[in-house]
Amino acid sequence: LKPHILHPTSPALPRLCIGSMEPTRGAALYPQPAVATGTGGNAPPNFETPERRGNFGVAEHTPGPVMMQPYPPVQGGVGAAAMPNPYSDPSCNQSMSAFQQQNQQPPPAVSAFQQQNQQPPPAAQGRTGASGNITDFFGRQPLVRPATGGSGIADFMPIKELSPYTSGRWRIKARVLTKSDIRRFSNARGEGQLFKVEIGDKSGEISATFFGKAVDQFYPRLQQGQVYLFSRAHIKPANPRFDRGDVVLTFEEQSQVEAAEDDQEIPGVTFDFRPLCSVPELEQHTLIDVQAVIYAVQEPFHFTSKASNREMVKREIGIWDASGPDGGSACNVTVWGDRALSDGFEIGTPVFMKAARVSEWNGNKDLSSPSVIEMNPDDSRAFALKAKYEEVQKTRPLNMRTSTAGGASGARKTAQEVREEDMQLGPPPVMGQALDPNGPKAIHRHILQATISTLPTDRMPCYASCPALVARAAGATQQSGQAATERVCQKKVTQEGPNMWRCANGHVCQNPTFRYLCKMQVMDHTECLEVNVFDAVAKQFFGVEADAYTRIYEDPSLEAQLQQIHKRVLWRRQLFRLRAQKEVWQDVERVRYHVDDVSSVAFVKDGREMLKEVKAALATGQN
Repeated sequence: LKPHILHPTSPALPRLCIGSMEPTRGAALYPQPAVATGTGGNAPPNFETPERRGNFGVAEHTPGPVMMQPYPPVQGGVGAAAMPNPYSDPSCNQSMSAFQQQNQQPPPAVSAFQQQNQQPPPAAQGRTGASGNITDFFGRQPLVRPATGGSGIADFMPIKELSPYTSGRWRIKARVLTKSDIRRFSNARGEGQLFKVEIGDKSGEISATFFGKAVDQFYPRLQQGQVYLFSRAHIKPANPRFDRGDVVLTFEEQSQVEAAEDDQEIPGVTFDFRPLCSVPELEQHTLIDVQAVIYAVQEPFHFTSKASNREMVKREIGIWDASGPDGGSACNVTVWGDRALSDGFEIGTPVFMKAARVSEWNGNKDLSSPSVIEMNPDDSRAFALKAKYEEVQKTRPLNMRTSTAGGASGARKTAQEVREEDMQLGPPPVMGQALDPNGPKAIHRHILQATISTLPTDRMPCYASCPALVARAAGATQQSGQAATERVCQKKVTQEGPNMWRCANGHVCQNPTFRYLCKMQVMDHTECLEVNVFDAVAKQFFGVEADAYTRIYEDPSLEAQLQQIHKRVLWRRQLFRLRAQKEVWQDVERVRYHVDDVSSVAFVKDGREMLKEVKAALATGQN
């Protein structure tokens, strides 16, 4: 039977808006409206289903059909075309007229079960708020970005508001305060590279690190002192050992850095100076800013890193300020890389340093790796500090304090001073036994400028070594081209037959690898010392690989070429870095010296240093 189509204005139906209808959970929650049929009859009062007929418990709580009432007409319109939108027209939620209230049937009582399962009305699920803005399912309005007025200032987030919980849609406008050199590293995942910058705006400063391909992409573009727009970087908690502040930024290939016009409201490099007398009280890895005067400069020192097997260079600088109870404090600063090779470090120059790291070695605390070094700053504080330094130098000249075990990495000594100091060496360390921190040191390190006077030629200064690969011990030096868990055996091999060599570990090879191992005698105007030179350093002396030297040494027809190589080694003045250590050989205790590194002497600078030493001695009345 087809129901008659009823016009919305028919008096047989009350005027109800869909927006005001409530969902029903039970048949008795609202009265069942009558439905017109083709015969004029009414729908049965109960909606029977097989489940309801078979289970009376379910029948009591099963809702019956509810008829949806049509929309009321709108003033001045006819039919459905003039019907309002119940989701946006607030007129649908207006109170009903007196006639509608009079004819409205009160809802029946609701049982406890129905109250428990009754759902809230869908009025909160509308799509428009009171102001007409689109809302979501929970009635929340979308966030609207504030108007920028064309300047775009509101688009930039202050640095101090960045946190690990900041959403990815942020952008900051900041100035590059510091920029480090590119540092390359290797780990179990392979080789990588990085560089760091310090950026700041009006609200504060933050550290940022660029990794991988981002180094090639952004390092040439970022210039210290310029303003840029930064976005799409990762915000991570800071490591207090390496970073300032609470969070840091990590930039990768997909990050964005855009050049911007200079903004005078964004400050440049600022300093928060700390006195040098406070350095011994600070915790290790603390970053501080200092203002001081350079009173000593050592030569650059080249060496091979045990961790990465890479060539590195560093230089130590002595700085002084007027803090402390004695009217002055001194400290050593270590600079690395290309900065260590700079010729701009001159004694008597005032300097401002930013973010210098507090480091500790053998109980002495010094500074290293400042992110900014400003020489001869145009600042009244620098002028006053230099005047105080010149007054102090007239009465009590400063001497650079040693910073490493048994001597400074740049404090040059004579051979006699080296030997006298090594008389205080402790016994050789015992395998597996901890060192006594209060006892004498077992290793001393020295810088010695001397001349090679003797090169023993009674036997070849090389030995045949095993080329087999063995498991690497924890903390061992990794050489380039080797896996992270393997190293070359390098044990001495003996020949057991034609093309058959065997080492003490049982490895057998056909062609051994020759390595340098020789003794030399070095001397200066005070004393002679016998030193041991190993493969890496000996290559710098001889100028050829050990395999090539062996072929020349064993071929009598190449005697002239061999003498030419020896001539290159002998009677050359070099700067030696020595490691002194006691050992017991055939029940006799002796001190052995090993050459860790060697470099040529810069005679012009060396002459200037000696002249300064002479002037300092004359000022104090020394002989």
